Amino acid sequence: MYSSTVPQMPEHDPIFVAVFCFWFAILGACIGSFLNVFIYRFPQRKSLVHPPSHCPRCGHLIRWYDNVPVAGWIKLRGKCRDCRLPISVRYPCVEGFCGILFGSIFMFLEQRFSLPFWLLFILTLLVPLLGCSILAVGLIAYDKRKNKTDDDMP
Repeated sequence: MYSSTVPQMPEHDPIFVAVFCFWFAILGACIGSFLNVFIYRFPQRKSLVHPPSHCPRCGHLIRWYDNVPVAGWIKLRGKCRDCRLPISVRYPCVEGFCGILFGSIFMFLEQRFSLPFWLLFILTLLVPLLGCSILAVGLIAYDKRKNKTDDDMP
């Protein structure tokens, strides 16, 4: 017989919470990686998808295994694999911040409210996206102001 009930998440099951917290943190770091692309390219009116990720200094394409959020930057010690010039620490900071934001919002919502899983899932996606949007706007404004100040210097 077919049951029309929606499956409920296990109440405060530590394994469930840990797995989903980790999953949302990884998802957040990936969104943070895209956010870095957006922050860099959008003000310059460049395409967000083409060309693929590349070193901002020498233009070499970043290999897929070097493009893993946070871990790739740490593995390369913050330098481009090809030209060995430094890559800004802002990239892993934005990725890490977004990962922590997504994971912590999931933990907060899961522990504070008794929500059905589908609502918990949707809120854990939407609430941090608002924070990521504010971060992107703030960093774009900071870069614009910084560049304007640099241009005014003799």
